[in-house]
Amino acid sequence: MISLDNLTVSYGGWTLFDQISFLINEKDRIGLVGKNGAGKTTLLRIITGEQQPSEGAVTINGECTIGYLPQQMRVADTTTLKAETEKAFDEVLRIEAEITSLTAEVAERTDYES
Repeated sequence: MISLDNLTVSYGGWTLFDQISFLINEKDRIGLVGKNGAGKTTLLRIITGEQQPSEGAVTINGECTIGYLPQQMRVADTTTLKAETEKAFDEVLRIEAEITSLTAEVAERTDYES
């Protein structure tokens, strides 16, 4: 669960967000739509903790994970887009590989006494 409470983002005398509040529940699927400069990227940066709001708070449930692929990537190697995106699922992929390995081990086992 992600909760945004009275979020305000101001740049000088210009206010991008003014005390917005909303809640993203566990099963929610959302999309951000808007014209250039509407604040979509700023909102995502605030949710991921890359940027701080002028006012308000973001609360993220301890079990929540966020995968965010920025528009402008800072690439220092030859990582592909697919490989970079999969980094958000490192834990899930590790568990999946472990399950596959254990399943194969159980299937191949012939020593049922130990």
